[in-house]
Amino acid sequence: MSISQLNAAEGPPDSAVQNRLTAAGLVLATLFFSGSFALQLHAQSKTSRTFAETFGYLEVTLVVGALMAIVSITGLLACQQCLATDRAWYKSKRVWFIVATVAQYLSISQAMSAGLTELVFGIKHTFEANFLAQMLAVAASLLWVLLLWVAPLHALRSWWPHLWRGERVAVTVAYLVLLVFVLLSNAMIYVIQDGAQSTFWLVLVAVFRQVLQPMLWLNPWAQPALVG
Repeated sequence: MSISQLNAAEGPPDSAVQNRLTAAGLVLATLFFSGSFALQLHAQSKTSRTFAETFGYLEVTLVVGALMAIVSITGLLACQQCLATDRAWYKSKRVWFIVATVAQYLSISQAMSAGLTELVFGIKHTFEANFLAQMLAVAASLLWVLLLWVAPLHALRSWWPHLWRGERVAVTVAYLVLLVFVLLSNAMIYVIQDGAQSTFWLVLVAVFRQVLQPMLWLNPWAQPALVG
């Protein structure tokens, strides 16, 4: 389907909406599979720590990813309820479709994090395959940047000339809010699992480190257990 069809004044066709609904369902399935995989991994381990202490970061990633997928599904359903693009942003099919698309990119990033973090870490520390683990982390980092910044910004840029002013404000604010939520929530759990104090500066540094989160998958936590 060409971008011109998605940019049409009457809004994206129902077939495009349905395709993205299917993709959002697949992302949700991937997230829940990652959760069940982590549960099995914890059950087979010999650690005395609870699941939350071991996989707290994964729990946050699953919640954030599921929320992003639900935002995407909600936007797509709202898109189907709108008759055509309207100057009122909340009635615009294009606005709901763009927000859903951006949220879907972010949900995929969380599905990737939930599914690959423990695998890349295990490859490095179980087999001592440092080069292989670093190569995988770099590849994942490229996808991470693509999903969080390149793809959403490219989508906004493609639609930008066709949007009304209110629509531009709505999609820009929505993207920034969703992006900050993803980065901040991931940064917070990394600080907590590292056993550090959740001060403003430490959280801010952790947020910047999330820019290339997959490179953090290689290293163990600074402290082996959560700090109460």
